[in-house]
Amino acid sequence: MFIEILLSNFEIIAFFSVLLIVIGFFSLFMYQSYKFNQNRDMIISFFEIINKSNNDSNNYLANIANILELQKNEILKMTEKISFIEREITRLGNIKGSEDALSIAIDMARKGESKESIRSKTNLRDDEIEAIYTYYRK
Repeated sequence: MFIEILLSNFEIIAFFSVLLIVIGFFSLFMYQSYKFNQNRDMIISFFEIINKSNNDSNNYLANIANILELQKNEILKMTEKISFIEREITRLGNIKGSEDALSIAIDMARKGESKESIRSKTNLRDDEIEAIYTYYRK
């Protein structure tokens, strides 16, 4: 009896079975399409996040590069100022040293010491010693 019902309704059962299979494949296709779109949207959002982070990092590094360039320029300016100050100190020291050597040479000439002793103690040039010796010797 059951077999007779199956055989008599075989076409209907086969039709509904094929219809059920087609509906199943269609629903699987729709589900896969939905998941594909969902994954695509997620990948796009991750890409945007990574791209934004990359742009932020680039801007940050560019700002750091600008700051470092400014600091480098400031250091160069400070180095130039320090070099200028060193030259001025050396120049003033030389002037002061020359004045001290001249003062010592004048005092030695006034005391009547010889040109050789003045030269050995002050390291002045011969023409300077000659002028001092001529004008300040007693």
